[in-house]
Amino acid sequence: MKKYYVLFFFIFTVNTTVFSQFKFADADLINQFLKTKTYIVLEDVLFSDFNTAIREVAEKHWKITPYEIIDVATFEKLSKKSELSFLIVSIGEVTGLASSFSFNLLNLIMGHPSGDINKMKEIIIVPLSYYSEDDEEENYAYKLGGILNAFQYYILNYSGENWKKWINENKKELKNKELWLTSSDLVPHLTIEQIEEIYPYKVKIVSEKDIKNAVDEKLTHIAFMHKVGNNIHPYAMKLIISCADGKLLSFHYHKNTKNEPAGMSIKDFKLLIE
Repeated sequence: MKKYYVLFFFIFTVNTTVFSQFKFADADLINQFLKTKTYIVLEDVLFSDFNTAIREVAEKHWKITPYEIIDVATFEKLSKKSELSFLIVSIGEVTGLASSFSFNLLNLIMGHPSGDINKMKEIIIVPLSYYSEDDEEENYAYKLGGILNAFQYYILNYSGENWKKWINENKKELKNKELWLTSSDLVPHLTIEQIEEIYPYKVKIVSEKDIKNAVDEKLTHIAFMHKVGNNIHPYAMKLIISCADGKLLSFHYHKNTKNEPAGMSIKDFKLLIE
């Protein structure tokens, strides 16, 4: 079994978490990427949500470049070619804190003559789930099509402006969307009735299968939640993505505490309408 490890940098303060190296590809790198063939690398593990889902998901959703699905051994042969691109799951390690932790990251990267994944130019990365050798990891397979759509929307539409401003502008589109969440996306005991008291737009609690189908059918009026983290993890990240085109409509994160556990809370729904 082989896993690829990358350095995933955060700055942690008492009350907030801020990306210290939130990298976006420039126009030259994106143009270079668009001329490539993308090699999607299967994980070298016995059980993998990614491996189970990616063949069907890529066929339905990956349209931006030609692609081929390969194993790790083939990746190691091809990774030194800078004219190729790769979609690969790695482990992003966060260290230097009271306790270290790791994410399963989905990386879209360019090849590099060294073959070192940490030297490969990043088009975009996103956490899929926390990584654990002992505990069951969060299921993300049902959202994978939506995440691939988000990658492609970003590549074709991000203009290089301030990313916070860009997402804040996108957030305005939530008023035209019905937000779909699973029960595990919410903090414990939060009901749909409580949400509807403060959130003026449509919201619905659905199954994982419902979200997968909405992404596959590109339902224009639906957006879904991609949450990373639960209460055994120190931080939670929450992304809202349009089912129709992968547009990122919201992104925020917080440190999990007894008073602010992982999951969408009343506070989070208030942030969506600010």
